Amino acid sequence: MIQTLELIKHLGLGIVSLILLLHITMDEYGKAKDFLKTIRDVKSQYSQDSFEASVPDEFILSIATAETGNFKFEGADTARRANNYFGLQAIGNQPFILSQDPTKKAKVRAFDTPEDSVKGFLDLMKTGDNYQGVRDAIDRGDDVINYFDHLGKYAEKEDYGEYLKDVYITRVLSFMQPKKDDDKLIFPKRKPMSTQMNNLK
Repeated sequence: MIQTLELIKHLGLGIVSLILLLHITMDEYGKAKDFLKTIRDVKSQYSQDSFEASVPDEFILSIATAETGNFKFEGADTARRANNYFGLQAIGNQPFILSQDPTKKAKVRAFDTPEDSVKGFLDLMKTGDNYQGVRDAIDRGDDVINYFDHLGKYAEKEDYGEYLKDVYITRVLSFMQPKKDDDKLIFPKRKPMSTQMNNLK
């Protein structure tokens, strides 16, 4: 009887954990899907042979995913209010919101809409002196993962390029290139009750 109660308890906790995990994952998936649509809508406004149209969606999505913390903006209320999905700082007379971080007081560039934020990012990649390597990689047709090596001056974090590669591989690629039907996650086959009970001993 005690073994049966233990099994029920573990099964119940497992189901609750799975439901929570699926809810969180689906929420993140939905936000990434919505932002990918935003990226594609913005890029469709440029001519097909423009630099902006040539920037891969997954490159843009990787940086937005990293800079927003999977679109949660946790600890980044200023960026959320500024519609700033890329951690862009204001330059010159660009509109900004002053960061609430007392150690930095950065001028977080403000955008009217998420679409404007994507345009601001594309403009930075197109015109920024520090991003010639990204432009060259796009022109050569390099794999997207190699673009991140050319973002050294994009953020203060020293290993930012490696961090973005990790985001690209673990978050964005799995979202952009879902597994084929025959590779889908399959729950393990159910073990016989006697085996399950013996494992509780």
